[in-house]
Amino acid sequence: MDGSRSFSREDKGVSPVIGVMLMIVVTVILAAAVSSFSGSISQKDTIPQATFRISASYSEQSITIEHLGGDPIIEDFVKFEITSGRPKMSNYVERENVTFYSSSSSAFAPSVLGPGNVAKISFETEDTDKHADIARQWIYIGTPFQVSIVDRETDQAIYSTQIVMQP
Repeated sequence: MDGSRSFSREDKGVSPVIGVMLMIVVTVILAAAVSSFSGSISQKDTIPQATFRISASYSEQSITIEHLGGDPIIEDFVKFEITSGRPKMSNYVERENVTFYSSSSSAFAPSVLGPGNVAKISFETEDTDKHADIARQWIYIGTPFQVSIVDRETDQAIYSTQIVMQP
């Protein structure tokens, strides 16, 4: 009987070690599965980063947007927002009122606003009281208003600035 006692004592010592090892293996496998799943979830791309110079001319009936540097902006992926008045009201410019122009040295297609390229927003003017109708907003000469370039996918502003309508 003494031999069977020593055999059962060895069994008791091995069983907890095997149990702990199995728990560690299961934990590692679960951690790998969670890590793999969370890594495969795609996140939205970040919005383009760029710098612009924007001006508005009543006599030329246009807002000029010059791309000074940064990421290229693709025409189909942006919209232009005009904000003015008190209380602030905003609206988006109709796509047919926006034209992209590429410079002669530009490596970008005409529908891409890259460094050195220009976009123009055209608008109607009213001579009787000197205001422009831009995106259904009445903008008067000398009045400040805000122009924003907005990413269509995320609806976040790529660039926004306040300008004044020049004569």
